[in-house]
Amino acid sequence: MFVLRGTVVTMRPDGAVLSGGAVYVGDDGLIAAVTPSDPEPDGFGNAPRITAGGLICPGLIDLHNHLMYNSLPLWTEPSRTVPWTSHNQWGRAPTYSAQISQPARLLGATAGRALLRYVETRAIVGGTTSIQGNPRGAVPPDNDLIRNIDSEKLGTHDDFIRVSTLVADSAEALAPYAAAVAAGRGFIAHSAEGSDPKLRSEFRLLADVGVVKPQLVAIHGAALNADDFAAMKAGNSSLVWSPFSNLWLYGATADVKTAHAAGVRLCLGSDWGPSGTRNVLWELKVADLWNKKHSVFTDEELVRMVTSNPGDALSGVWPRPIGRVERGALADLVVVRRAAGGTYRSLIEATEPDIRLVVVGGRARYGLRSLMTPLAPAATPIRVGRLSRMIDYGDPAVTWKTVVADLEKIRSDPAGASARAAITFAALAADGADGTGFADSFVLLPDMPAPEVGDEFNRAGPPEAVSIPPLEPLTTGPDWFDTVDANPFHGGLLSGLRAYT
Repeated sequence: MFVLRGTVVTMRPDGAVLSGGAVYVGDDGLIAAVTPSDPEPDGFGNAPRITAGGLICPGLIDLHNHLMYNSLPLWTEPSRTVPWTSHNQWGRAPTYSAQISQPARLLGATAGRALLRYVETRAIVGGTTSIQGNPRGAVPPDNDLIRNIDSEKLGTHDDFIRVSTLVADSAEALAPYAAAVAAGRGFIAHSAEGSDPKLRSEFRLLADVGVVKPQLVAIHGAALNADDFAAMKAGNSSLVWSPFSNLWLYGATADVKTAHAAGVRLCLGSDWGPSGTRNVLWELKVADLWNKKHSVFTDEELVRMVTSNPGDALSGVWPRPIGRVERGALADLVVVRRAAGGTYRSLIEATEPDIRLVVVGGRARYGLRSLMTPLAPAATPIRVGRLSRMIDYGDPAVTWKTVVADLEKIRSDPAGASARAAITFAALAADGADGTGFADSFVLLPDMPAPEVGDEFNRAGPPEAVSIPPLEPLTTGPDWFDTVDANPFHGGLLSGLRAYT
């Protein structure tokens, strides 16, 4: 247990910001009290008291991602001169398999544990404490670096969430999800991704089978209109907005102005490396850029898209609150350097150097040495750009250097890695396993189209020996901005991201 002192940005419904506040974090991973709103709790007399040196905010929640692909760079299809109109198109592009699917499959099959740690590290350096988008296959344990929303058990044996990445095309295909929703489970579903109005039928199918309820989290919704948002509001469902990926691929994004006017709960998701931001902290800046042009949201409303709004989307499914700094909530916190622009602008404009501390489930996982040393003495060093930070993977044998080394082994010998993967996939095919039954393996399988094997979820075909690009840096920098500038589909809006550095 410990006490974190500073200005507390609660993100409660009343918007309370507590100057000179303190957050009491219990050994159970929950917030025991937030003073001065709550009385000081018993039992903290000998607890370390840490001066945060910044704003204490809820940990950021990324409600849309595909983690397996986040070691890869931004992708553009050279033969494409106009934006795509549907998510059904780009998976068949000439370079998609070689540049996205095959490299990710090879890393997932031969260095799955290191790959997951790498992409979680990429998220946590941006203040993310919970993220959606587990790969198929092996499931990370609770109390890993950050929460994996798809598989998080919260100390129980319950399976709280169902996820549909590829869009179901019939009521029969959606029947298992409808049954899960009827039983109170959450349902995270991609729907209407693209600019083609015909994609609205995907959402209508969700409505027809009766899953447009509080448990539904619909991802993208770029083709939806006012009638759809009215239905979503009536069901108290949530919409996850991924503006960077939408603009990158389709040159258009969801009509969040109309969704907001309808009262739909809006959240943000950074999607994946090939068409998304480094982490949800940067997706917040994309939303800010869009908002500067359209003037729809307040700064507080933008920040709620990565804190209390996704927390509320999960609140009817998870047994503990998340996304607010309040008594009884999960102790997931991020400390951000205070900037001159004000409380909410500090988070909107923050970049990786401004993240001072990240706490997940009451455990300090990443941050400045001065803050990590008294809270996580087993933490090890990590370089984040020019910065020196500390990180705690929960295993003293695991360091940032070992994570990178394991991935570089695959990059340096993709042919050997492919041969090893063939053995693993043969075993999977022989016993019908899903990647979880190997004592010495942590196999990750794709949750996105893998056309090279003919079936996007084919578990028997091993990945080929392909060229794996260099690992992407943890921080957002000049090379990434240059790639953004070269894509014409977004009409220059995304080029404004460079101004936040």
